[in-house]
Amino acid sequence: MTSNYDPKPGRWMLPLVVLAMVAFTYVFVRELPTTAATTTTVTSDNGGTTTTTGDSTDPTGSTTTSIIAPEAQAYVDALSGFEVRLTDLRAQLGAANTGFDSDPRTVSYDQAQAAFEEVLAATTAVADEVAAVAPPAGYEDAHATVVEAAQQAVTAITNALDGLNAPPPDTGEGRRAGVAAYDDAVEAFGTAVEGVRGLASQA
Repeated sequence: MTSNYDPKPGRWMLPLVVLAMVAFTYVFVRELPTTAATTTTVTSDNGGTTTTTGDSTDPTGSTTTSIIAPEAQAYVDALSGFEVRLTDLRAQLGAANTGFDSDPRTVSYDQAQAAFEEVLAATTAVADEVAAVAPPAGYEDAHATVVEAAQQAVTAITNALDGLNAPPPDTGEGRRAGVAAYDDAVEAFGTAVEGVRGLASQA
């Protein structure tokens, strides 16, 4: 009896494997969620900027909206400029103080006095300018904190200069304390400005 035996049965295996892989891939891709994060930026009627970020296909997804009015943005920008100026003055004061304290001394008494007086004059100017800024409605309390921090910097550099000029037996304690207080005041100013930024982003 003649048998219809296929001498190469394995030749049917590869097409079947490929077909199974294609079918599995098709089913798997169909099951994937089709979500996409979208970011939309529009300009409001008052000129403010609105930025919305969320899921375009999931109505339950979280959406974040931030609106900053032009007057609030201008206010924040002005405070940021003051912050930069005070940060630069802190570095200038720190360099003069460190040089005056070093052994051997790299900053003379006259040089230190001139540097301290320059920082005092510049800090006073910043404090006056900050106090003269008219904050937008709703920012009055936050602005008062900013003004207070700027005035603290003026008091600190005044004390540092007095300490520099203090006669014996003072050995620099007043000067160093004043410089440390100036650092703290500049940090407080930065914190107050950051609070204003947060307030603006939540408005």
